[in-house]
Amino acid sequence: MKRVSKKITSIMVIFILLLTCTFQSSAAMTENGVAAISIDLEDAFEEQALTYARILCLKHNGSYNGTLLLTCDQHSWVNGEQVWPIYRSTDGGNTWTHIADVTDTVFGTNRKAQPMLYELPQDVGNLKKGTILLAGNLVPYDQSSSRIVIYKSTDRGSTWSYLSTVDTGGPFVYDRSPSSTTTTIWEPFLYVDDYGHLVCAYSDERQKENGVLQALSLRYSSDGVNWSNLVNIVAIENYNDRPGMITVSPLPNGKYIAAYEVVNRPSYNQNSSVVYYKFSDDGITWDASDLGILAQTKDGLCLGSSPYVKWVNAGGPNGMVIIGSKWAVNANGDIQDGGQNFFVNYNLGEGYWERLPQPLTWDGEDITYLDAFSQCIETNVDDTVLYEAANMGNRYGTGCEVRVGTMPLTMGLYEAENATLTDVTIRDNDDASNGREVGYINYSTSVVSFDDIKVPSSGTYTVYVRYNNGTGALSSHSVSVNGGTSFSVYYPPTVDWNRYQWTSFTCSLNSGLNTINFAYNGTYAEIDCIAIYKSGIDLSGDFMIKNRNSGKYLETPSMSTANNTGLVQWGNTGYSCQIWNVAESGTSGYYTLTNKNSGKRCQIYNNSTENGAIAVQYSPSNSYSQQWLLKYTDSGYFQLINRNSNKLLEVMYNLTTDGAAVGQWSETGYPCQEWTFVKEGIQ
Repeated sequence: MKRVSKKITSIMVIFILLLTCTFQSSAAMTENGVAAISIDLEDAFEEQALTYARILCLKHNGSYNGTLLLTCDQHSWVNGEQVWPIYRSTDGGNTWTHIADVTDTVFGTNRKAQPMLYELPQDVGNLKKGTILLAGNLVPYDQSSSRIVIYKSTDRGSTWSYLSTVDTGGPFVYDRSPSSTTTTIWEPFLYVDDYGHLVCAYSDERQKENGVLQALSLRYSSDGVNWSNLVNIVAIENYNDRPGMITVSPLPNGKYIAAYEVVNRPSYNQNSSVVYYKFSDDGITWDASDLGILAQTKDGLCLGSSPYVKWVNAGGPNGMVIIGSKWAVNANGDIQDGGQNFFVNYNLGEGYWERLPQPLTWDGEDITYLDAFSQCIETNVDDTVLYEAANMGNRYGTGCEVRVGTMPLTMGLYEAENATLTDVTIRDNDDASNGREVGYINYSTSVVSFDDIKVPSSGTYTVYVRYNNGTGALSSHSVSVNGGTSFSVYYPPTVDWNRYQWTSFTCSLNSGLNTINFAYNGTYAEIDCIAIYKSGIDLSGDFMIKNRNSGKYLETPSMSTANNTGLVQWGNTGYSCQIWNVAESGTSGYYTLTNKNSGKRCQIYNNSTENGAIAVQYSPSNSYSQQWLLKYTDSGYFQLINRNSNKLLEVMYNLTTDGAAVGQWSETGYPCQEWTFVKEGIQ
C-alpha cells in the first residue's frame, strides 16, 4: 500500500480507464453490485431519497420461483403521492424492471414508509401459499398519525390490494430522548409463527406510562385480516433503552431469532445503536423484560443500527445465521466506518459471531444519504446465493440508489494475512474480513502467495479478490496460477484505503492443492482475502473444531498423512492439519470430518466401542466409525457422538495441554466432551 495523494477528480477520466481495461466484471460481487432503483436529489423531497431497501426471492410460486422483487421507501412524489415502487428481476438481479406502484386507495394518506415484502410459505386463512404481502406505514401529509397496514398481491407483485390494518399509532415523529412523549408505531416485519399465524412485529412508543421509551411488540392473525391483542417482545422499563427495527427469522431447531438495534446504547450520549438478539420457542412467546444478547465477535466488535437477520441453509451442518447492519462498533462503543461485513454464526446463533465479507459496501457513518438504512438479506431458492439490497448515495453525489449485490454461499475464503508473504505488511483493520489485511505490496519483490488452495476437481474457477485501492486511479497486480503465465488483475479505485470492494478473474485449478500468486505490478492496492467459487461445488464446509474445556483445536499432529495417526488437540497454528471439512455422510443427521491436509477422516481406531479408544485419521470409507452426530448443549457447543460406538469424542482426562490425545468415552457431562465450530480466518 502506498498512500498516494494525487487524486483523479474527473469522473470521465475514471470511466474511460475502466472501459479500456480487461478485468472481469460480474454481477455476483464486483462493481459494488447493480443499481436497481435510482433517484436524483432534485426529484426527492428529502436528502435521504431512498431508504429501507427490501428484496424478496419467490420460493413458493411454482415455475416463477427464483423471481426477485424489490421495493424501498422512495421519498418522491408520483401524481402527488409517495408510493412504494415494485421492481422485478428474472435474471438473478442483473437487470430490473419497474412493474407497479403501491398506493393508498383506502385512507387518503399520501406518505408511506418502511415497507417489508413477504411471501407466505403456507396458507393462512383464505390467503394462499405464495401470496405476496407488503407491510408498511401509511402516514398523512401532516404526519399526524402512523398506521401499519398490509397489502397483498396474488400475481407476483404486478397488482396490489389493501388487506388489513394491523395497528394505528400517534404522530409520525422521532424523538429518542428519555423525556419523549411520542406515540408512533414503526417498522413492521412479517413472519409465520409455530402455530401457523401470520405475525407482524413492530416498534411501539405507546407504553411510556410504564417507563418503556419504546417497545418491540407484535400482533398475530389466523387470516391476515383480524389481529390479536398486543404482545411485547422487548419492553425495558428504564426510559433509556429504545429497541427498534426488529427482524425475525425461523431456525431449523424450531426456535426463532429476533435481531434489533437498541438506540441510546451504550449510552444516550454515545449512541451507537448496538445490535442485540434473542430467541423464542414459538415465535410469539418472548421474555419481554430481557433486553437480549449483544451480538459481538470474540474480540469485542459489535454491530450497530438497522439490522437484518436471516438463517440460511448454507455454510455448515447447521447453516448459518447472518446479521447485516449499517455500521460496526468497536469494543469501546465507538462507531467504525463499517458497512463492510456481515456477522455470521454457525452454531444456531449461540456463542460468538464471526465476520463474513459483504458483496456491497457503503459509508457506515454517512448521515446525508443514510446509507444502508436499512439493508435486506435474501437467498435464492436453494440457498446457494445470497442477495443483499441497500440504499446508498451514488458515486456522482447527485442522488441515491438501491444497489443489489449477490454472493455465492458455496465459495471458500482464503485470508491474505495467512498466505505466504514476501516484502509486504500485515495491517490491522476492523473492517477486514478477519480484522487484518495485507498492504504495502509496493516493491518488485512483493508477493502474496496463496499456496494452499484446495479444490475437489479440476476445472475453471472464479477467483474473487477483496481489495482496497485509495489511489484514485486504476491499479493492478500481476497474477500467476500454479506457476503459469502471468496476467493482470485490475482494481478500480475505492473510496479510500479502508473501503473494500471485489474484483474477479477466472482460471484453471487442478484437483488438490493449487497456488495463486499476487505480485507488484507498478501500481498500488491492498488485499483482504480471496474467494474461490465454481458452480455446483460447495467449498464452504471447512472449519476448525475447538474444545470447550481447553480452547484448543482438533488436529492431525505433525501434518501427518498416514492412516491411523492418532488425533490430538493443539493451540491455533494456522496449519491445514487443524482444518476439517464437515459434510453430510449420506445418512440424515450424521456427518464426516475430513482433514484438509491429509484428506482422511476422523474415526475411532479399529472401530472400537470401548471407552478410551483413541480417535485417528483414516482413508474415507462407509464405516459407521467415521460418522458423527452433532448434539447441541448450550452457548454454541455440541457433542460429537460416534455412530458406531454411541460414545462421545473428547480430549482425554480433561487435559488442556498441547498434544493431549483425543478419543471416545461415555457421556460424563464434562466440557472436554463439547466442541464448537470456528471458521473466520482459517485458510
